Amino acid sequence: MDIELRGIEIASLFKFSHLAIPANEKLLIYGPSGTGKTSLLHLIGGLWKPTRGEVFLGGLNLCGMNDNELSHFRRDKVGFIFQKMNLIDHMTCEENLQLVENRGGEAAEDVLKKVGLLEKLKLKAGVLSLGEQQRLAVVRVLLQNPQVILADEPTSSLDEANAEKVMKLLVQASEKKTMIVVSHDSRLQKYFDRSLNFAELIR
Repeated sequence: MDIELRGIEIASLFKFSHLAIPANEKLLIYGPSGTGKTSLLHLIGGLWKPTRGEVFLGGLNLCGMNDNELSHFRRDKVGFIFQKMNLIDHMTCEENLQLVENRGGEAAEDVLKKVGLLEKLKLKAGVLSLGEQQRLAVVRVLLQNPQVILADEPTSSLDEANAEKVMKLLVQASEKKTMIVVSHDSRLQKYFDRSLNFAELIR
């Protein structure tokens, strides 16, 4: 799904004239924490609307949709990996995964095995380490099988080995999808078709 943002402004935060992301591109947007990268993801995913400007996904203007339409669009088309994982702590890993419709065609157990979490299936999400929670959040989105994957610092709580494992899984799972990752870590550039310094976008 192609993405285009035109004449964007979020009051007191940032503005830029244009950003185009072709369908199926893997884009890394990097820059220091606290500069607005997460807010940009919220715009692209229809969680926020800009003060000015337009946001198009697959030719549809998200700024013209009401809350109900946006909710259905996000459910069907967009997968979020939030920095704050939004897991339900008192539910098991298995139960957290059951909250999303599995449209990926792969069993949850198989994906958990790929990220080293199969043995945690029956544990409550609240007892997992931050790194394990982050991997579980990635698995949840992969099962959802969205057309667009938006990830906010998906490796921030992972050691180098697990970060590589998660990034390879994301790249593999997004083969025919558009994926945008924001991160302070420019070392992730090797996994992407294109990388963009956020400071240059809003200059």
